[in-house]
Amino acid sequence: MKPTVTKGMPTEVMPSVISRCPRKATGSLPPPEEIDTHMKAKLLFYMLALGAVVGLSHSASAQEHHHKLTDEVFAKKAAAGGLTEVELGKLAQQNGGSQDVKDFGAKMVTDHGKANDALTAVATKDKLTIPNKPNAEQQALIDKLSKETGTEFDKAYVHAMVKAHIGDKALFTEEVASAKNPDLKQFAEDTLPVITSHLDMIEGMAKGESAGNPTPAAGK
Repeated sequence: MKPTVTKGMPTEVMPSVISRCPRKATGSLPPPEEIDTHMKAKLLFYMLALGAVVGLSHSASAQEHHHKLTDEVFAKKAAAGGLTEVELGKLAQQNGGSQDVKDFGAKMVTDHGKANDALTAVATKDKLTIPNKPNAEQQALIDKLSKETGTEFDKAYVHAMVKAHIGDKALFTEEVASAKNPDLKQFAEDTLPVITSHLDMIEGMAKGESAGNPTPAAGK
């Protein structure tokens, strides 16, 4: 008996041809609920990975912000702040309603005047550029307080001094820890205890004002 031929093709070839023909998949896909679970797991993984990347980026940005204080930036901030303290101290002696505020203002003129002279000497020696007047924001505060007198001045001045000395203490503390310039480091170390004592004094005055016990100025 002769081999059966289909359309001129030997029967021996048919199995290999048939094996190449696509077949309808049967049971090759998992149930829909398994697919859904798998996709959820992948989505969760990608979300966690993205969160980790964002977290690291934020952390790096925060560290960069924290470490960007340089000696030059410190010198400029300390100079402008010191000049502001002196100007506000003069106003306190003129416009203050309580003797405590007037006395504190006088102390600011004396202590920050000395600190300003010391910083100017360092800047001259080390060829650093520092401002010779308060910045725009500080000048706006001076202008604002110059229009106040008595109790209203005292409240605004004490609030401003608490805020300023908290910032000063943080600034000088950071410079002590990170200064590259030995002269500025010594200046910061010498001045930090003075700033800390000012902060203690003004916070005590703020508590006294809250309790309604300011010391009246002489003759009032």
